[in-house]
Amino acid sequence: MEHVLEKSWQIPNQLPAMSAAAQEVFGWLAQQPLPSRVKYSVGLAVEELITNMIRYGYDDDKEHIIRFRIVIHPDYLEIVFEDDGHPFDPTGYPPPDLEHIVSSSRAGGLGIQLVRKITSSMTYERDGNINRNTLRIRRMEPGDTQVIRLNL
Repeated sequence: MEHVLEKSWQIPNQLPAMSAAAQEVFGWLAQQPLPSRVKYSVGLAVEELITNMIRYGYDDDKEHIIRFRIVIHPDYLEIVFEDDGHPFDPTGYPPPDLEHIVSSSRAGGLGIQLVRKITSSMTYERDGNINRNTLRIRRMEPGDTQVIRLNL
């Protein structure tokens, strides 16, 4: 039987709540026997996707709940995000226009692409009014030589 470890969070759609949850995620991951690169990748994915949900997922000022869980499997980590925001499939989001980003005075635009680069798989489904994004990050053991290419 596969041994897994799982932890779940639910937060309101507010940036301070995301920041607090990200700190909890990093604290929980610090206690797990995982390589630093995996811990960083999971934290980056949590911060990027939840920030996008909060900033772009809702047209109203009502409180919405964002749920996510991290499951540590022997060979990979899985992160499942659920929100009731606008339908949005990040797997179909076009690659960023780097020239535009560099010449723009507005920050941002690379988050989804970075998350794509650090994951081994990224899936999306819409279940009723719920977006469900599932990411897998390969669990790397000490001495692993996996290269994460960030050439966008």
